[in-house]
Amino acid sequence: MRRSTRMRRTVATLAGAAAALVAAAAVGAEQGTPQAAGSVGEVGRMTAPGLLAEESGAPPPAMRLRAIVSRAWGDSIATWKRLMQRRATEVAAVNLRFVARLGPTNCYGLYAGEGPAYCSGNQTVFVGTDAANRLMRRLGPEGEAGITFLIGHEIGHHIQYIHGRFHMLNQGLARMPAARSDLVRRFELEADCYAGVWMHASHAWVNSSRFRAELLAVLKDIGDESILGRNPDRAHAALAVHGTSKQRTRWFMRGVNGGDMQACDTFSAANP
Repeated sequence: MRRSTRMRRTVATLAGAAAALVAAAAVGAEQGTPQAAGSVGEVGRMTAPGLLAEESGAPPPAMRLRAIVSRAWGDSIATWKRLMQRRATEVAAVNLRFVARLGPTNCYGLYAGEGPAYCSGNQTVFVGTDAANRLMRRLGPEGEAGITFLIGHEIGHHIQYIHGRFHMLNQGLARMPAARSDLVRRFELEADCYAGVWMHASHAWVNSSRFRAELLAVLKDIGDESILGRNPDRAHAALAVHGTSKQRTRWFMRGVNGGDMQACDTFSAANP
């Protein structure tokens, strides 16, 4: 299958969670933080050493996915706790759950799909294993970078939640419903920038020029134009709210190069 066809499916998967952000913001504001199933500790147990690999010597896809997610998750949480020492407990309150596909019960019936997605109502990142494994196969050598970036992006949403950005988004949408797409896009780009802030401060990733190059290659393939260019219909246009490849790269690199959360304020930018 040609790369363009593969990436069309990949982009649709990556964009699917965005439609839930507005509703999740409202639920997060109204319902507070109920206890969520799953935890970081569970991830550690699932990826414990000693699990058997396939006869080829390579780990099974499910084990590899969990190992990649666990590494990105642990490093991101540790890094954000260091960056936000006074709010470290809130940073650590985020949960992680692996599901085949997101179901109505995962986030108060707000959405269903493949994920990954952050639900502000229960402060949980849901990783859809079916879609994530397909994504890694399609991205090939850049698969690990793609999954790592997605985890950083979703934890970026949790950082937004801590700082009241979901509430701010909800207020903006109530005042300016016609600007819905622009507001949600800015919200998503801010999460990209926060992912960059993590990379800037991470002891594991900051000096890896190869990994950074792989991340930039992934970002070039998941911009809104990848959806609209290949699927110029209304249904896909509704999913195109993450920003163009150029926008996503620019905001991610702003976080990577500067490491300044204040510089990630996409809502104050005249042209994000």
